[in-house]
Amino acid sequence: MFTNGFSTLQMPKDFEAVNAKDEFTELYLVDTKIPMTIKFSTTPTLVGLPEIRDDIEKNVKTNERITLIESDFVLINGTIYYKIVSSFSDGEKEIRRNEFLYVEDNNLYIFEFTYPYADRELDDFYLDIIRSFKISVPKYIVENGEYRINHE
Repeated sequence: MFTNGFSTLQMPKDFEAVNAKDEFTELYLVDTKIPMTIKFSTTPTLVGLPEIRDDIEKNVKTNERITLIESDFVLINGTIYYKIVSSFSDGEKEIRRNEFLYVEDNNLYIFEFTYPYADRELDDFYLDIIRSFKISVPKYIVENGEYRINHE
C-alpha cells in the first residue's frame, strides 16, 4: 500500500519504486518483466476536466509522434475520470500510454500506465489500482492564483 499522508492506493506486486524526478510525482513504479511503468502524480489546478481534456487533445493533435486512440470521460467507483489512451513512437518502438485524470478540491490526480504494446487484458489491472485510490485530504490548497501544501 502506498500512502503519502494525503492519499493512498494499492501498489501492484512485482513493481519496484523508482525515485521521482519532479515535485508533483508521488509514486513511480517499474516492472522490468512486463515491461511497464506506473506513475501517480498530484498537481494543483484551477480548471476542471473539460478544460484539461481540451488542452490535452489540442497538444496531442499538434505532436506528429503521438496517436490519439481514445479520449473520453469514464465512471470509476462513481467518480468521473478523464481517460486518454495514446501511443507514441521513439523511432524504434511503439509505446502505449493510458492516463486517467481526476480533479477534486483544486487537485489534479493523474494515473499514467505506459507499456510497449496494446493489451486489453490490462484494463482490470490498472482499474483495480485506481479503484483502490483514496484521498484523505487535498495535498494542495489553491488560493489567489498560488498554491501551497496543505499542512492542516
